Amino acid sequence: MRTFLKTVSVLALLLGSAYMASAQTLTIFDWNVLSFERRDKTGETSGFPITEHLAKIQAVNPDIITFNEYESASDRMSNKEKAAEVAASLGMYSYYIMSYPKSGGYYGNAILSKYPIVNAGSVQFQYTNNMGEGHYDQNAEPFLSQWGSDQRSVGYVDILVPVSATESTIVRVVCSHFDHKGPETIRTNHATWSVQFASLDNPPYPTLMAGDLNTSNTSTLAPLENVGDHVFVNWVDHIYSFPKGKWERVGNGTAVSSGNLSDHSYIYATVQLKAE
Repeated sequence: MRTFLKTVSVLALLLGSAYMASAQTLTIFDWNVLSFERRDKTGETSGFPITEHLAKIQAVNPDIITFNEYESASDRMSNKEKAAEVAASLGMYSYYIMSYPKSGGYYGNAILSKYPIVNAGSVQFQYTNNMGEGHYDQNAEPFLSQWGSDQRSVGYVDILVPVSATESTIVRVVCSHFDHKGPETIRTNHATWSVQFASLDNPPYPTLMAGDLNTSNTSTLAPLENVGDHVFVNWVDHIYSFPKGKWERVGNGTAVSSGNLSDHSYIYATVQLKAE
């Protein structure tokens, strides 16, 4: 691994001295943005502007962003790839996690990073809809209680983070949005499948996970709790770190009301890798 890290040192240098100042710490920011619909639905038909969202994000200046309820490239979004639009506006890299196709585009989650993405992957959770193949939401019994209402997914990116002027390290960032309906076993299953897919029980790299997990019940999230540290939670929005004891939170986690932009506050926390 050390040989690999030295080979990428030139890339780390190109990131610039501004990034070096925060190389030992990372601020992770999570927001369920309602696909850029406003909570009160004003402005919904005027191109789904992102200006107000960007202002709130820029005030925090996070290193990593995870978004939930993120519609992209759909007809009603004027076929714009919204993850790329936001990333370009912030000078970040982006990766889209597709949960299901929707009106010519997709519905899912997104991860944005200040640092280069060197690897990525995503998977849809197991799911069956009562209407059959090609239906991905508004599930009904008998399948609702077993699979949840909507098709959901989990994804990750591995990002190259500078730790000095000559070396970098890889950090994995995981994002998911668990289902909001059905029994709590649905969310426990989503937590279990997230652990399995992203190797959270034995991560290849120090790992952070954030997202709208649609529960505040830690026993429901036992698959995550058992292998990771709970960095911060507000309502149903969570930040975790893996493996246990690898990270420490710097200061308090923060939740800020989104006003009319979403029914979720945006949350963020700064974490630091512990010295070996």
